[in-house]
Amino acid sequence: MAHEFVVPLFLGSGKPETADIALFGVCWDGTSSFKAGSRFAGFAVREASFGMEEFSFYQQQSLLDVKFCDYGDLFLPPGQKERVLADIESAVKEIRAKHQFPIAFGGEHLVALPLILAAYEEHPDLALIHFDAHADLRPDMWGDTLSHATIIGRAADRIGFENLFQFGIRSGSAEEWALMQRHKTGHPFTVDALREVLEQLGDRPIYLTLDMDVLDPSLYPGTGTPEPGGLSWDLLIAGLKLFKGRRLVGMDCLELAPHYDPSGVSAITMAKTLRELILLAAGRKR
Repeated sequence: MAHEFVVPLFLGSGKPETADIALFGVCWDGTSSFKAGSRFAGFAVREASFGMEEFSFYQQQSLLDVKFCDYGDLFLPPGQKERVLADIESAVKEIRAKHQFPIAFGGEHLVALPLILAAYEEHPDLALIHFDAHADLRPDMWGDTLSHATIIGRAADRIGFENLFQFGIRSGSAEEWALMQRHKTGHPFTVDALREVLEQLGDRPIYLTLDMDVLDPSLYPGTGTPEPGGLSWDLLIAGLKLFKGRRLVGMDCLELAPHYDPSGVSAITMAKTLRELILLAAGRKR
C-alpha cells in the first residue's frame, strides 16, 4: 500500500527543479536588542500555513497555480554573524543563478542585508521599499554597525538614500528622524502615498523588505519590538496589492517571534502575508 507522508514545507510548495519562485527561511536573531525568538519562526509559519486556504480572496489567485518551492530554513548558527550573513548571501545568489525569484522569511531584520545587496548587484538602479515600525537607520547599536537596528542604513549606504522609500515608520532615535528628514525617505502608509511612489518608480526594479511589526501589535503581538499605532491588516493588503504587475526583483517578510503569541495568530498572519507575496511574485513584470 502506498502511503503519503507530509513534509513540513509551506502549503502548496512544489518541486525545486520546476519552481519559478523560491521560498526559504532565514531564521536568526543574533542581534535582537529587546526580545529574541525569531529564530523559531520557520516551523511556526509552515505549521500555520496548513490552516489557511491556497486561494487568495484579495488577488483572486491560488498558490496551486504558481510554481514555487520551499527550500526550508538555512542553517544559521547562533553567535556567528559574519558567517550567517555570508551564508545568506551565498544561498540567495545560488537561487538567483537558477533564475528563481527569492522570498525569504522569518528572522530579525539584519538578515535582509545580503538579500538586498544581492539584488542590487544585479540591478544597479534598484529601489528599496521598506515597510516597518522602525527606521533601522542607526549608524550603530551599542557600537555595532551591523544589527537589526542599522540594516536599512547599511543598505542605503550602498544603494543611495535617494533610492530608499520607507512606509509605516513610527519609532526611532532623534538621529534617525533627522536622517529621514534630510533624505526625505519617510512616507505615510496610505494607499495614495504608496501608489504615488510606485508610479514615480515606473519600470525600475523594486526590492520589498517587510518587517511585520509594521502591523499594530494588537493584531501581531508575536514580535520582538512591538510598537503601538501600527497598520491594520486591510491596509497592509491594500498596499501590497499595488505591487501587482510591478518589476519586483526580491522580497522578504521578517520578524516573527512566535513564542510571544501563544494564540498562533501572528504565525498565521505571516503565513497569509507570504501567500500574498508569492502571488505578487508570480504576477511580477519581467
